[in-house]
Amino acid sequence: MNKKVCLIHWCTGTGHAARIIPVAKELESRNVQVSVAGGGFGSKFLEMNGFQEPGFEEVPDVAKYSKLELVPKLLTEFIPSALRRTVQSYNWIKEEDPDEIVTDDIFAMIASVVNRRTFYRIDHLTPDILPLKWSIPQKLYNVISMVFGEKIIVTTVWPEETKDNQIEIVGPLGQEGEAGEVEDYDVLVIPGSWGGNQFDEISRRLEEKGYDIKVVGGENWETKASMTPHMAAADCVICTGYSSIADAAVAGTTCVVYPFLPFQKAIVDEIEERNIEGIKTANSVDDVLNVAGKCVETDCSKPEFENGSKEFVDVVL
Repeated sequence: MNKKVCLIHWCTGTGHAARIIPVAKELESRNVQVSVAGGGFGSKFLEMNGFQEPGFEEVPDVAKYSKLELVPKLLTEFIPSALRRTVQSYNWIKEEDPDEIVTDDIFAMIASVVNRRTFYRIDHLTPDILPLKWSIPQKLYNVISMVFGEKIIVTTVWPEETKDNQIEIVGPLGQEGEAGEVEDYDVLVIPGSWGGNQFDEISRRLEEKGYDIKVVGGENWETKASMTPHMAAADCVICTGYSSIADAAVAGTTCVVYPFLPFQKAIVDEIEERNIEGIKTANSVDDVLNVAGKCVETDCSKPEFENGSKEFVDVVL
């Protein structure tokens, strides 16, 4: 009988869902039965790639609560949603009865433990790249995860050995796929969930300079089943989140990273320190425009990465 693997992604944004697509496809290529769940906007990407999900409760993003509304909304929104999601995860895992579970969802981890099952946790952060106030919670998260889990699989653009035998480092996970003919253009702009007004300004000023740009989520953008072919057709990608960095790295397109969140800034600091080929960093709108302009007008160095999905699945199986 073929093995069965359940993949459960976190529900906010699209990056959590996007990075399990190459893992799911690699598992299927090895005749493994795959079931996916997680909910949120990212479910659309999974459905476009042929994976159907059950309807899981979406848990609000606490980071978007103001200090004034934090406690009331934790009590009335976050905690009730988290409890419903945990129960749904528990029931789904029990019904699916998988051989292995892969997740980045803390409530799915809790549900796995209650189901008396271990899990593999997917992440893109390690404590050593984070500032002290974030590295301590991350270390604690890792310790607790590994009381019940099998491994933490960390996907990065600096694959290397780690001294922590509970962590396995693999390459970036990119959404490769067929997209037909995609005409070459100058810049792909990916604002993510936090780009806001700054990315609106970046897009406007790039257009004023006469560049041929596409904006993910813009009025002329249609959701794509796979981002990699569209990134490969661009001279430059401007983004903020790690999943977009990974897609650009696998596509072989120069990426300019403009971070907003502390975890995004930690990744940018690591990229700068390691001087990773083909991945540029920026700390302001003007920085972004200068770097992107150089990449369009002249030849910038390109990233060269294999998709980390094969390494990832090797760990799970």
